[in-house]
Amino acid sequence: MIATLLERPAKVVLAIRLFYLIIAIGVARLIMTVIRHYDVRSPDFLIITKMLWYAACIFVLYQLGKGKNWARWVMVALLVASIPLTILPAFGEVSHNLVNTAITFLQVGLYVAALFLLFDRKSSDWFAAGK
Repeated sequence: MIATLLERPAKVVLAIRLFYLIIAIGVARLIMTVIRHYDVRSPDFLIITKMLWYAACIFVLYQLGKGKNWARWVMVALLVASIPLTILPAFGEVSHNLVNTAITFLQVGLYVAALFLLFDRKSSDWFAAGK
C-alpha cells in the first residue's frame, strides 16, 4: 500500500505534461504577439515578464512532480486569477484576432483538464501521502 502511494500516479504525470504543453503554447503565443506588434512598441518588457512568469510556473510544476500539495493549490489560484486577466478579455478579442483567442481557450481547456487530473482521487491520495 505504501509503495503504491509513493509512485507518482499516471494522472499526475499527464497533468504535469499538459501544464508543460500549456507553457509551450504560451511561448508560441508570445512570439506571435511580438511579431504582430513589433512595429508599434518594444516587446522587451513583455518578453522579460513572460519569461519570468514561465520560469515561476516551471518551478511550481517541479514542485508538483515532487508531490507538494501547495503546488496544486497554486495552480488553482492561477486559474482563478487568469479569469479576469486572460479569459474575459479574450471574449472581446474574438473579432480582432480569432487565432489568438482560439489558442487562449485551448490553453484554458487544457488547464482545466489538468486540474481535474490533479484532484482525482488517486492523485489526491498521492499528494496526501507526501506529507
